[in-house]
Amino acid sequence: MTKGASMDTHSSHLYEYLVDHAKEFTEDWLKLQDIKTGSHYSPDSAPEVLNKVKEQNSNYVKIIAQCLLLSSEESKELIYNWTKETATDRSKSTTTLDEVVRNGGVFRRVYWTYVEKFTEEKTDLNIQLKEVFEWERKINFALDYVLETFTSRFLSILMNRLQAQSTLIKELSAPVIPLTSEVGLLPIIGDIDTDRARLIVETTLQQSADSHLSMLIIDLSGVILVDTMVAQQIFRLIDALNLLGVKSVITGIRPEVAQTAIHLGLDFSQIQTENSLERIIARVIQENTVTMHV
Repeated sequence: MTKGASMDTHSSHLYEYLVDHAKEFTEDWLKLQDIKTGSHYSPDSAPEVLNKVKEQNSNYVKIIAQCLLLSSEESKELIYNWTKETATDRSKSTTTLDEVVRNGGVFRRVYWTYVEKFTEEKTDLNIQLKEVFEWERKINFALDYVLETFTSRFLSILMNRLQAQSTLIKELSAPVIPLTSEVGLLPIIGDIDTDRARLIVETTLQQSADSHLSMLIIDLSGVILVDTMVAQQIFRLIDALNLLGVKSVITGIRPEVAQTAIHLGLDFSQIQTENSLERIIARVIQENTVTMHV
């Protein structure tokens, strides 16, 4: 038997050994995990979670073992498909990325312990040092690629989730609530900085256009402070709405806000204002009802 053939045979023996000991490996790996509620790696996880993690880890052992018999490109394809699934699964828990990285080190340590056991138990195979170095190259390449693809997928999922949450928060920060098919209500609540003011203008114009509104009631009862910048953005919004053919009515200006506006010399005289949101909504509904019966 040639050296190349011998090496391939011994790699096959190591592959079979690791596959046969996958469950035992997983139990040893689990003993090294810290208890951290919410983490999928925690020994105190719910039984269904723990069983799934055990199954995934056993499959992980077999996948890395299979890489002993594959080329680098074949190993990468195999690993990518596995990490895509497991990263998605981990992202649904409170498992953090630093736990994933730490666990990668634990897994690697246990893996090499089993390779060592194999070489000690299979003395009849006459395993050469060169073979061990070849296994080191393939196993560590596979483990490194697992970490690379897992973290990339994990972070991608988290970033997409944050982006979705950010978009939702932005939409909720300036929601146009339809009162009728043509009249909407924009309740503005809280402090308004430059970024939020710009966002309110952009989203309100888009929502008003999409809903084909003819009137928008802007409720400022939740705004405690109106400065020059905020007023300018409100005027800008009203001017832009006028260009879209949407009439604007402001309601809910608080007494302290009115005093501040006068002190700052802000002129709301050209803008239609109402002192009661309930009254204007009731009027809108009444007018809409009358129109429907005409």
